[in-house]
Amino acid sequence: MKLVRNAALILAAALFVPSVYPQNQGIVEGRIINGTDPTKTLAGLSVDAVQPASGMTALKSAKTDSSGTFQFDGLPTMGPLLIRADYRDISYFSPVSFDERGKAQIEMRVYETTDSTSGIGLENLQIAFKLTSDGLRSIESYEIDNQTKPPRTFMRADANFRFSKTPGITEPPSLSVTSPGSSMPVTQAPLESADGKSYYSQYPLKPGTTTIEVGQQFPWQNGSFTFRKKFFQDVSSINIGVIPQDMTLSGQGLAKVQTDAAQNFTVYSIGPIKAETEVVWTLSGGTPVAEAAAPPPSEGPQVQVMPMPTLIGQNALIIGPLLLLGLVLVLWYASRRVIVQTAGAKEARAQELRERREQLLNYIAALDAQYEKQALDRRRYVRLREQGKRHLRRIGMLLEKKR
Repeated sequence: MKLVRNAALILAAALFVPSVYPQNQGIVEGRIINGTDPTKTLAGLSVDAVQPASGMTALKSAKTDSSGTFQFDGLPTMGPLLIRADYRDISYFSPVSFDERGKAQIEMRVYETTDSTSGIGLENLQIAFKLTSDGLRSIESYEIDNQTKPPRTFMRADANFRFSKTPGITEPPSLSVTSPGSSMPVTQAPLESADGKSYYSQYPLKPGTTTIEVGQQFPWQNGSFTFRKKFFQDVSSINIGVIPQDMTLSGQGLAKVQTDAAQNFTVYSIGPIKAETEVVWTLSGGTPVAEAAAPPPSEGPQVQVMPMPTLIGQNALIIGPLLLLGLVLVLWYASRRVIVQTAGAKEARAQELRERREQLLNYIAALDAQYEKQALDRRRYVRLREQGKRHLRRIGMLLEKKR
């Protein structure tokens, strides 16, 4: 009897929901504000409703009126949807969240531009190396903080972000950018400088913290590689992760901080380093680690989940804020995989996601403990906690799809 009643309720809900929440009758009402000077009117601004799954194709387009407001109707209410506004040749995005009536209210901010570096600095830099049978790979994770007052978007004609070209690179580097407040990285090909000594990106640096990740591949000959890097910004300190733990990193100013044989990594640190300084590090020895098989391509947006070591979360109070604030976000870059559903790996993927969810919960708990002990300032605590929560939301969504 209970089974019949539950089935009836499910059927009633299935019949009721479409009439209340029509899939293609979403309404978005929005307003665009000039975040640099709120007194400026933004009439005639181009606004688009776009779907990330369809390659950012505009479903509907509109213009703002004299008060900066706009409206869309007849939008799909299922699946991700973004509102895009173009101002000063820069695109700004805002996610859409419909209520139970299929309506959404949006308030977006756009900014004037600046080419001055005043108020813009490198807040954090992490580097990780991983040795595999295919050679040596690295990732550099930059957090660039735009604290301009009043807030402006940093945009220069030559380059908004630059990094050096390491001699011996075997293929063009990869580059991904995550804007302030966003959880979806944008992948783009970096541009090579005319002298062939560096790469650069023209991605605008909006107010807040922008995360840029650079991936490179190097040859591994005779059991070693010499890594050269020129810095274009002042750096207070760098945490460097090395996988496997029996690979040695040597160079002037480097200090070994932590070795974990169980998790197969070693942590080094160095700093401070001034802009225009070149470092020379040698990586040698080590047992190459196995690479996970590449997943089959999928059509639609690809979601990445970054695992966070349980060990660091559990022992953060012992290891200290160095590891907690640094390597936990980037050390395991090489293990990040696109989550693609295949018939033979459903349960294994689900178990992996559940384990990563537990690791993230441990990580967030460790952050809370550090903050309570006043080992973290509030601004960084809030930002790192929100990053962890975003990963948790992604994992929750992926686990729901697997049910």
